Amino acid sequence: MRIDHIGYAVKRLDRARAAFEALGFRFEEPVEDPDRNVLLQFGGKDGVRIELVAPLDKTLPSPVDSYLSKLGPTPYHFCYGTEDLEGEIESLEQMGFRVTVPPAPAVAFGGRRVAFMMNLGLGLMELVED
Repeated sequence: MRIDHIGYAVKRLDRARAAFEALGFRFEEPVEDPDRNVLLQFGGKDGVRIELVAPLDKTLPSPVDSYLSKLGPTPYHFCYGTEDLEGEIESLEQMGFRVTVPPAPAVAFGGRRVAFMMNLGLGLMELVED
């Protein structure tokens, strides 16, 4: 596995992007994921890639709502790329992780599958197929 990006929960994509741009980050175009009710935007600087994640429709539930209500804008997951999604899931389950969102195609990754896993000692982890 290799680190793909750090997910950052934000209330407003435009404000967060502007703050990161002031720090020298450059961003790709935003991506809407209506299935997950999120608006995403990837950016990077010095080899570090981040994913800004904001609720798409604030009247509907979003996977970042609890982070935003408790903490405000915050990093909330690491994403790892893998060539063997099922194998990594199995290996991580043996280390105490549990699947919270099973593998499914993701708009932000051109239809490649992603899965989310949780470990009480480490928090939320995303896996994406390479």
